[in-house]
Amino acid sequence: MLLVTDTAALVWRRLQPCTITSSWALAYFKEAYRKHTIESAVHEANVRDAFRRLRTARIEPILFKGWAVARLYPEAGLRPYGDLDLWMGAPDLQVFNYEIQSNGDPGYRVEPHSRFYPQYARSFDNVMDHSQLVPLGDIQIRVPGQEDHLRLICLHFLYHGGWRPLWLCDIALLTESAGTEFDWDLCLGSNAKHADWIACAIGLAHELLGARVAGTPVEKRARGLPRWLITAVLKQWEKGGGISFAENLSFSFPRRLLDPKALVRALREHWRNPVQASVEMNAWFSEAPRLPLQFGSAVKHVPRFARYFGKTKPPAVR
Repeated sequence: MLLVTDTAALVWRRLQPCTITSSWALAYFKEAYRKHTIESAVHEANVRDAFRRLRTARIEPILFKGWAVARLYPEAGLRPYGDLDLWMGAPDLQVFNYEIQSNGDPGYRVEPHSRFYPQYARSFDNVMDHSQLVPLGDIQIRVPGQEDHLRLICLHFLYHGGWRPLWLCDIALLTESAGTEFDWDLCLGSNAKHADWIACAIGLAHELLGARVAGTPVEKRARGLPRWLITAVLKQWEKGGGISFAENLSFSFPRRLLDPKALVRALREHWRNPVQASVEMNAWFSEAPRLPLQFGSAVKHVPRFARYFGKTKPPAVR
């Protein structure tokens, strides 16, 4: 499970003082660390190339997640990543698509974004104003300010049902990296409910990973999480790798209507866990039961299914 969830390299670093060197598990952890270290050099070259290409097209993007977080880890091979998540202004999105298509396949995948979750409550201009340039070899890479980045990573973790342990490690790292100049009001925002979500995500990092929260405005909430939250995340982790609900139910349902076993399996796969259902239904992370929210989330997606029901061929997944 550690290998599948890309956390084996972190375990290898933690076990470095260990005198047991013949364990097959340690050998796998070491190989994962070596693999991620090599890949990180390739990814860094890709990041530099992407920024050069886009700046040539007069686009100034902001790099989220990926290298923007990995650079904060003690070693290059500890935090693997793949896609380059770039946020840019909406008018630049068309220019981006033309730039990528007209200059050939760059050999790596770029995920362009012109907006994020509604709960993020940040405009591109707002984030740009608080962004920073950090060096990567011979080029400066634009990354979000710490406050904006921690907010996004917390919401991203919750939006996907807390499925990936590595994302919680990111939350722990960014929380512990917050210095005295860190603007918690900017990070938490003015919406009390969404601020509580972020505090709960940080609380999970505290309870499950031991992240230090003493002296932060979220300390009290981080030490008093709703009882269902930790259980829900651990149950999600028990399922191993694979993002939760990666395929839209409206696409998978029509293909499985004639196969009862596959249909039941599809329903089970797309059943929102308590964390994701709470976010989709925009609910408080209270002690109230989550089952009604899970049912509500399922009903919410019925219209999407209805639009595709009866079509002889499901639309292609983009």
